[in-house]
Amino acid sequence: MHRMRLPGTDIEISALCLGVAEIGVRQTETEAHYLLDYWVQNGGNGIDTARAYSDWIPGEKHRSERIVGDWLKATGVREQIVLATKAGHPLLDNSSRVRLSPSELRQDLEGSLETLGTDYIDVWFLHRDDESISVQEIIDSCDTFVRDGRVKALGAANWTARRIRKANDYASRAGKAGFVATQLFWNLGSRHYRGLESTLQPMDDAAEQLHEAANLVAMPYSSQAGGFFSNWLEGDDTARLKAERSGYATKVNFQIATLASEIARRNGVPVGAVVLAFLRSHSFKVVPIIGCGTPAHLVGSIEALDFVLSDADWKSLRELTNSKPGWLNKYLWKRG
Repeated sequence: MHRMRLPGTDIEISALCLGVAEIGVRQTETEAHYLLDYWVQNGGNGIDTARAYSDWIPGEKHRSERIVGDWLKATGVREQIVLATKAGHPLLDNSSRVRLSPSELRQDLEGSLETLGTDYIDVWFLHRDDESISVQEIIDSCDTFVRDGRVKALGAANWTARRIRKANDYASRAGKAGFVATQLFWNLGSRHYRGLESTLQPMDDAAEQLHEAANLVAMPYSSQAGGFFSNWLEGDDTARLKAERSGYATKVNFQIATLASEIARRNGVPVGAVVLAFLRSHSFKVVPIIGCGTPAHLVGSIEALDFVLSDADWKSLRELTNSKPGWLNKYLWKRG
């Protein structure tokens, strides 16, 4: 698996990043360790977690970081891994208040370092933004952690393009660390998704333009559209029903599915390869975050890296994803 360098750093991350939001929930811990082993053995080195993962599951706080930390200790591969985690997420019992004060950021960072069993984070993302706090205060706090070596690079998750630009402009003027990467909601069907949570931020036109102009690396979450295209085009009746009931089930997304299916058939690849190739065909650097379940789930994503969209197919998909949804897109598509 080829790797790319994060701008302004010595960090080289694999072309895909493994997201582990619910690792150890959908499998045993032994299976979770085997999954991480498989990822590294097949060329992956990027692992994405967060202080808040998976606190919504009763029984244990910070399970995702703890399992990754146990695996790192057991295998001794820490230096081979580009480890990303996130801070500043609201507490689950008070989702309206983002935690970006200096003391809360320090608490999250120190907690992550302890749970992960490491003395540094490769890419430390701020999980949410709070526009009532100045970017100067936030950058000043984060820069302290970069300077003391506990954070190698900073990222912004679910921040608007306007705030990212403002933060990086300040960081540049002040000679401080700015954001080198983002995590936004982005996939082949995200522009026509219904019901995105208000605290999440999609990749929109302004964000795409910022990534191109500022040399930011996009690390999109939900990069495979929750399996919508694969479920609809290649799944059984249960999978197709799941697709019909998802937020992706809009008029334009079913049109995109038809085009993606034709491209996949013509090139002899699964539609999942088209879904990932769409992201990776952009002019700026993209490292899709892929979900984890079993090694078998990872095989298709890893093999998809060999597929590259033709210019014509890229243009066709791009025009359709950017099309205006129209009034019919408000309603769930129904068969028959």
